[in-house]
Amino acid sequence: MKFRALLTSVVSACLLASPTFAVYDRDQPLFSAYPGADLDRALMFDYEKFAFPVSAVDASKSFKSVDATGDLYLHTYEIKNASTLKVFENYLAAAKQAGFKPLFTCSQDACGDETAVRYLGSQLAVAGDVYNYWRNAYYWMGEKESPKGKIISAWFIGAYEDSVRVQQVVVEGEPLETGLVKVDVAYAGQGAAPAKTEALSAEEKAKDSDLLPRYPGAEIYAHSKVDTEMVTIPVAINASDKTALTLTGDLIRHTYTIENVSTLKVYENYKNALTKAGFTFISQCELDQCGEQDQVRKFGGKLALSNDVYNWYRKPYYLLAKKSQGTGNSFVALFIGGYEDSVGVQQIVLMEKQVETGLVTVNADQLKQQIDAEGKALIYGIYFDTGKASIKPESKPTLDAIADLLKRNNELLLYVVGHTDDTGDGAANVSLSKQRADSVVTALVTNYKIAANRLQAQGVGPYAPASNNTSDAGKQKNRRVELVKRLK
Repeated sequence: MKFRALLTSVVSACLLASPTFAVYDRDQPLFSAYPGADLDRALMFDYEKFAFPVSAVDASKSFKSVDATGDLYLHTYEIKNASTLKVFENYLAAAKQAGFKPLFTCSQDACGDETAVRYLGSQLAVAGDVYNYWRNAYYWMGEKESPKGKIISAWFIGAYEDSVRVQQVVVEGEPLETGLVKVDVAYAGQGAAPAKTEALSAEEKAKDSDLLPRYPGAEIYAHSKVDTEMVTIPVAINASDKTALTLTGDLIRHTYTIENVSTLKVYENYKNALTKAGFTFISQCELDQCGEQDQVRKFGGKLALSNDVYNWYRKPYYLLAKKSQGTGNSFVALFIGGYEDSVGVQQIVLMEKQVETGLVTVNADQLKQQIDAEGKALIYGIYFDTGKASIKPESKPTLDAIADLLKRNNELLLYVVGHTDDTGDGAANVSLSKQRADSVVTALVTNYKIAANRLQAQGVGPYAPASNNTSDAGKQKNRRVELVKRLK
């Protein structure tokens, strides 16, 4: 009678009831704790892979394993003044009572020497190590079919002095639930109705990307929205071509955290959502494909707002996707990493577009301040057609400001220096930049009656860039006129 009561306390639910575990309990819903056990650590992952040992560990630390995927529960319990034999027999009886079929078991010396036993136990331990609790060890692993799918359970039970620790792993098999991440295809240019997202306050919704809202239950750790920014997005570490993408457009960046879910489930949902929205995957990696630990952390930091993923680098996944649209391309980059039972998502969404200019006007006072402070002023308001040196009419407000500067400062002498980007032949660009500088001087002398001896035209083509030539935004900064103060 005493044994039956003990057995009843270990089995807390019948598999045939097939409960849905929407909320994580401290004990695994199927197996309760051994009487008097203290819970040391527990983790739960909504949909994750786990490799169960089904053999003893050999001298090279190798073993046969069975993979299982589903809701993953890991527990470490400590029990005082009990033997590993008694604890093991009770868990074994509970598993048989629940209808589990044994797949592998070993006890004490049959599990191997100290090194082998400790390594076997570490495969189940929440902390990744059983430490001193490897003595008088027992291991058992079995499976059970249920209406939702196969359930696999395993226990490693070891002792240290008068204490026993139980390393327990349970995987409840179930199909992958997708559709949790929604892409607003209307925002992505397909004209469909916006997808519904989890109920959030208006303030929280405003923090998300309109194109790619957050995973259900995700909390924002950091976020940033910038109108027309340049960003460099890396390709996966395993890519044959390691060239990163340098893009310009409306940039939205997020770091999200999600509790009690696996990196696998988050990754599969994002990938499924982007596929349905018509995105093409440019680059991706999964788990070990993403590199060694230091490589993964450094790579993830390139996407993170803080330049560091901290502890969220385990079981990593990365994807970079693109969708072509009439208004410009959309890019999504996601680095997904785990830490214990939480997931960190580093997300970049960029809607590609040209830099809008003409928003800032110049006047004589501003030009004078720049020249006094730096010896030169950068002018972006003088426009030319591609490959041409004729000044376009919309340049007049800027020419007005330059003429006003010269008329209000009669002693000021200037070099008018033309610059181009690095598109095309360098010598041809130098010639074109000189012709454009000549056009500016001619306009100031002819239309504004500025003395010709106060202005000297020069062209340097692409040889003195103000930015890079690898993006439209950088090229636009390089196409400019500079007013440089000269002494005589």
